Amino acid sequence: MADIVPSYSFQSPDLPAPQAIEYAGVQGVVFLIEPDQLEMIISKIEGWFEDRDEIVLVDSGQSDKKGIGTVIMEWEGFEIDPLFLAILRDEELVFDYAVYTRPEG
Repeated sequence: MADIVPSYSFQSPDLPAPQAIEYAGVQGVVFLIEPDQLEMIISKIEGWFEDRDEIVLVDSGQSDKKGIGTVIMEWEGFEIDPLFLAILRDEELVFDYAVYTRPEG
């Protein structure tokens, strides 16, 4: 019998503990979402990552031109959790996302 791989989304109450991979710098992600879902998604992110001091919710709000929900997060000294990137890739509420890196400090 084939193993069933669980699916995660912004509807998931919790995420499994990640295998944190150290990174010499900061990795960040900017993602665009349905504006009416911004409050729910921010609440979910805060709950998922409340015990993860290396993850910073840099900012959130709506874009000026089209009013699209925008979220900026950074992982300080670690790579972005692959599961979180998979959620961004697969979640229908997410219009698009971009990953960036920068030196620490």
